[in-house]
Amino acid sequence: MSRAYRVAVVGFGMGGATTAILLARDGHDVTLIERAPVVEPIGAGIMLQPSGQAILQHLGLLEDVIAHSAPLDHLLALHAYGRGQLVCNTYADYEPESRAYGVHRGVLFDALKTAVLKLPIHLNLGVEIQSREILGEQVQLRDTLGNTHGPYDFVVCCDGSRSSLRKWMGQRQWAMKYPHGTLWAIVPGEHVKGKLLQVVRGCKQLCGVLPIGDGLTTLYWGLPERDLAAVQQRGIELLKEEILRFCPETAPLLEHIIDFDQLLFTSYQHVWMARTYDQHTIFMGDSAHAMSPHLGQGINLAMTDAYMLAGCLRETARPADAFRLFDRRQAAYIRYYSAVTLFLSPFFQSDWGILSWGRDRVLPWLPKIPIIKRQMLMTVAGLKGGFLKGRRIF
Repeated sequence: MSRAYRVAVVGFGMGGATTAILLARDGHDVTLIERAPVVEPIGAGIMLQPSGQAILQHLGLLEDVIAHSAPLDHLLALHAYGRGQLVCNTYADYEPESRAYGVHRGVLFDALKTAVLKLPIHLNLGVEIQSREILGEQVQLRDTLGNTHGPYDFVVCCDGSRSSLRKWMGQRQWAMKYPHGTLWAIVPGEHVKGKLLQVVRGCKQLCGVLPIGDGLTTLYWGLPERDLAAVQQRGIELLKEEILRFCPETAPLLEHIIDFDQLLFTSYQHVWMARTYDQHTIFMGDSAHAMSPHLGQGINLAMTDAYMLAGCLRETARPADAFRLFDRRQAAYIRYYSAVTLFLSPFFQSDWGILSWGRDRVLPWLPKIPIIKRQMLMTVAGLKGGFLKGRRIF
């Protein structure tokens, strides 16, 4: 490392916490700023891919996390109403002993939060950053109450897909909200083991069962956001009957759902930024490249961003040089996952029925071609380095 920096990390999520831990361990003076007065995980269960596992191994947290997680050896997609299999990806076909893990967000977040609290990281909770001011080679932040923070040598923005700070990078950026989202709940049950189970009918209906360890499972039901009010108006019993007919494997899980208040609706968006950094600030994780969850990569990409930035800072003389090196090393990787996710998402949730017709005829055949099968498995594992690149090593 060239020297220790004074750093502000904005956003105490998975990516922000990972960044703060890695930079603090390298001797930087880190301040972690979060707008929520109390930090806690928000969202459904997640998939910890081999890429994310590698980062947690570097942090020394992997064993603690997977002890409370569910191993996933297969990604299985079925047609609704017992009409057969669409595709099954088996991690071990790529590499023996390879697998993903279904993880409760709270398990992963608590492990990262505990690591943050053990380090000399300054925590500023209940502080919402609004603007920045460049002071020569340093940057000062101002919150919504008018208070200033800093100055810092640089700022890392990890404030999520709906970041209000992206305007700092100028106008060449794009955020597209998907019309479809997901109703989900975390409920007791673990009768589905060893796999993420998804059941589809066309592009409009999607049901998923994700075991997440400790006897819990995430159940999710995809639907257009415009239909949410009508579904709620019909009542929980009719919704449960529809899900049960669609995917009988959900029966033990549905017994625990008795009210709509148990279900949360999550929408998602795709974010693209022409430039994710300048001399003083870099955006990472969902704030820089949010995607739909269909490839299960979001948390993993955020953690790999943090790992790569820490390494680049060790190798360069100035933050701006580290940002450029980070972009050279990470751009092809992020560009690949961003493009693949944007391309695939409408094939599973959209209003374009013709896409499901093509999907149902082409997707089952792709794994039968060895080179394509290997690329598919490398992709879902989070290890594909780019369109024309091979395996990514972390």
